[in-house]
Amino acid sequence: MKQRKIEDILDSVDRLPTLPTIYTKLTNLLQSPNATVKMISNVISEDQAIAVKVLKLVNSAFYSLPQKIGSLKHAIVISGSNQIRNLVLVASTIERFKELNSDSSFNMQRFWEHSIGCAVAARVLAETAYLKNPDDVFTGGLLHDIGKLVHAVYLNEEFTTIIADVNESGLPVIEAERKMLGCDHTYTGRVLATKWNLSQGTVDMIEHHHLSDPSAELTKEIAAVHIGNILCIALDLGSGGEKKVAVAQMKAWKILDIELNNLETIVERIGRLFKESVVILES
Repeated sequence: MKQRKIEDILDSVDRLPTLPTIYTKLTNLLQSPNATVKMISNVISEDQAIAVKVLKLVNSAFYSLPQKIGSLKHAIVISGSNQIRNLVLVASTIERFKELNSDSSFNMQRFWEHSIGCAVAARVLAETAYLKNPDDVFTGGLLHDIGKLVHAVYLNEEFTTIIADVNESGLPVIEAERKMLGCDHTYTGRVLATKWNLSQGTVDMIEHHHLSDPSAELTKEIAAVHIGNILCIALDLGSGGEKKVAVAQMKAWKILDIELNNLETIVERIGRLFKESVVILES
């Protein structure tokens, strides 16, 4: 089977989860120079559940705005269209894909909690390192393990064996996947994100968050997702199936230029924002 089967599944568009319609429509609209705040607001408002989540995220502790934002139009003006598009992707992805189930021992509820935890941790690190677009990093963190979702749902038998191997041997999931499938979730996630026409930066964060390819360029965004993933495993914020906590690579800390004595403050903020984000995104 190995990689051929993975590619066959990824080529079967009807079987794979597709990007939420609202995000696709919003992306298409934003490519037009004639897009207005009202038009953007109208597209998002087509799905009230998503609209409510976006407003709650804008009003969350992440942004610490001086006043409550009461309308999507105001949120778009304050936050900007790119940031709002990221929030729509985050909210609609959770809404669209949390209904997918796996018959394996892989806990989907804990998977989404882990995804949210990594998104939160990566964003906190991005803000601490003064990255220009922390919302982009939040999105990369949320989707970093999307390849595992494909494996769990569409390669259920194989992924059940993978998780059993991880539990028994303590192998990292990425190594157990390579042993069973001939590739891992970073490969599957990269192919899926490319099919979805996500930004190259998001694709790179998904593909390289384990820093397993020494030839790949290490960006600050990738470093934030790499460390964020490990921190949320260490803090038990959900579960991506790992049995052990990996060690964050020092080069990731170095490129972010974050002093390790700031870690206690970072961890405290991650824990607080994680609880709020789970309530918003899973409600």
